[in-house]
Formats: sequence, structure tokens, C-alpha cells
Amino acid sequence: GGLKCAVDACFGRRFRNMLLYDNKRFFWLLLNRRGSVFYRCDSLVGGLFVAALGGAIQYMHESEWEDAPSIGHHYGLQALGVAVTWAIVFRTNLAWTRYWEAVTQLHVMYSKWADAFSQFYGFSEVTLKAAKEKKDEEKVKRIILKQRRLKVNFALLSAMAAERLSNGDNQLIEEMSRKVRSRSAMRVEKELKGTGLPSMVAKKDFDRELRTVGSYVLFCKPSEQQIELLKRSNDAVSSVMYWILWDLASVMKDIDTAPPIQSRMYQELSNGMLGFNNCLKIADVPFPLPFAQLLLLLLVAFSVLIPLYVIVFTKSRVVGPILCFFLFESLWCLNEVAKELENPFGQDMNDISLPDFHLRFVDNLETVSHCEQRQMLDPGDDFNAVDLRSLANQPPLEVAALAATVDTTKLRL
Repeated sequence: GGLKCAVDACFGRRFRNMLLYDNKRFFWLLLNRRGSVFYRCDSLVGGLFVAALGGAIQYMHESEWEDAPSIGHHYGLQALGVAVTWAIVFRTNLAWTRYWEAVTQLHVMYSKWADAFSQFYGFSEVTLKAAKEKKDEEKVKRIILKQRRLKVNFALLSAMAAERLSNGDNQLIEEMSRKVRSRSAMRVEKELKGTGLPSMVAKKDFDRELRTVGSYVLFCKPSEQQIELLKRSNDAVSSVMYWILWDLASVMKDIDTAPPIQSRMYQELSNGMLGFNNCLKIADVPFPLPFAQLLLLLLVAFSVLIPLYVIVFTKSRVVGPILCFFLFESLWCLNEVAKELENPFGQDMNDISLPDFHLRFVDNLETVSHCEQRQMLDPGDDFNAVDLRSLANQPPLEVAALAATVDTTKLRL
């Protein structure tokens, strides 16, 4: 564990990409082992053990052992099977609800933060154009500075949020299960361990051809002062959000857009934080222990009784063990699927790929702030701008001839 932490700190943790697949490829889907719960060692060993137990019981009956286990009526096992099956299906349904809610709220978080940045950049670009026309150099410098700082801090906000979700209490309990038995004990362990920052890399140094991302991509790495503040902070996401709000409030008087319209930026930031906290609820709150424990006890008890039930009624050396194997696998693997879905922000193969969401968000910020956006929307008098509306009434051949002579990146919409 210590060596793994040291390697992660030096080289960055290797995040597993979320597994994608084509559900129309029958044989690939049937035999694929990556991300499968059926082909795991514990599932296969458990299934083979139950099948072997079924074969042993069948041998006892064929050898006419006096102590060979048998049942007079199948009502009791049927009732237990119905209870176990209902409990597993119920758990799987709740787990899928958690998983889909996590995906939904993650999209809400990133879409709202992207909207807030787009609105700020649109407002600031219009104000910047007016300030340049008035030759107000001080105002131009202030706005450009805020644009750069907010762009950097929005990317940092995404990285801190993704890191917090990927290290939620549900994930940490897997690493601290021998030390932690309560929420307060986990808080103590976190405080003793200290707050660490994820591995980060500047966008200019990032290799986009990498198939596995080990670091969060930023426009530039945080300063020493920012790193020190984030390490001392109990909530890095709230700290970075405060930096963003401070910059927005300080530039508010310079932006020409009316304050009631500017308030929409704050509303979108708030909606994004609501999405983040809804994700955090899933990352931190585990599935209830009493239900999980009771289900496991019932599942183990029913699995042990499966061979007795099947062999007594099939009376076959071949069909009985095979049926025992697949009956066990169907219930056991369905429960494993539920366990996978309950914690969607972990490091497993089927978990949500947070670094991928983060990288898409950073690309979104880069796209919105690209200088060609401004040139296309407001080319200026020095370009041969074309009014597209005037082309509507022109014959098609004349429009095609005119379009061939015009740089389409400089059209006035």
C-alpha cells in the first residue's frame, strides 16, 4: 500500500477507462472477460464448488448412503429462493438507480459550469471590444487578466471535483476497511493522512495520444501559494469555487452587461455545485449494511442448499451439476453487478471515467475562449464580410460562385 501511494504521487494514478462495447457482437460479448463478473475467480470458484457438491450428493444417492441428504418437499427451498431472488433484484434496481443518478448529476455539474464560463466569456468579450474602441487600456488589461484567471480556475475546479468524487468515502473504505468502522473514524484517518492533491499536467505538455490518462489536464499548474492553500483546505472544491466567485464579483463592475443578466452566471455555478453535491451523496453514502449483510447471509445459505434441491429432482450426474453451476452463477453474479453499480465513481473497469469528463470540460473551455471565435463573430471592418441574409434571394449558381471567393471563417452571421 505504501509503495503504491508513492508511485501514484510520483507518476500519477492510472485511471481505468470506462469499458465500451458493441452489444451486437454476440460471441465477443459472450466470451469477453474484461469488466465481466461471470469470469471472475470468486464467481467461477463458487460455481464449481456448488457443482462439485451437487455431484457428490448425486454419488451418495446412487451409492445408497444412509446419510445421503434428501428433502421430502421443495416448498421451503422455493420460498427461500423467492425471497433471495426478490432481494437481489431489488438491490440491483436500487444500484442501477444510483449509477444512473450519478451519470445524470455529473452531466448537470459539467454542463452548468460550462454554461457559466460561456456566459462570462461572452459578456467579457463584448465589453472588451467596447473598451478597445474607447482605448481604455486599464479596463482591457483587467478584463483579459480575469479571463485568463477564470479559465485556469474553472479547469482547476473540474480537477478538484473529479478527484473528490473518485476518492469518496465508499472508495476509501475499501482501502481502510481494517481501520475504519464509522464516519468519525474515517474523518480521523483522513486528518492524520492529510490532504493530498492529484497528479496534474499542463495542457501544452499533455500527450493526447495516450490511451490511459494518469493526470488531470490543466491550462497551467497551480502556483505554490494555491497548492499550499488547497492542502490546508478541508474542501478543495469549495476553495476553488470561492476563487471563481471572487474574480466574477471583482470584474462585475467592468462588464457592460446589466447586473440582473450577469446574475445568471452565479445561478449556473450554483446549479453546478448542486449537481456536484448530488454526486458526492452517492460517492460518500454506502448501501445500507443491514440489507447487504442479510442478503449475503441468505445468498450463501441458498447457494449451499442449491445442490440438494437440484440433485434430488434431476437425478442426473451431468445435468444436475451443470444446473447447480448456472443457478448459483445467476444469483451470485447479479449480486456482484449490484455491488459494481452501487459505487460508480471508483477505479473499477465499469466505473464512470471522471478524467474523461474532465478532459472534455477543459476542451470545452479552450474552444469557447479560442480567438477565432471572436474573429468569426466580429470580424471588423478590415475583413470582406458578407451578409448571409442577402444571399437568400440570389440564384444558386451566383451564390456558389461568390462562396468560392470568400473565406468562410470570416463571414458575418
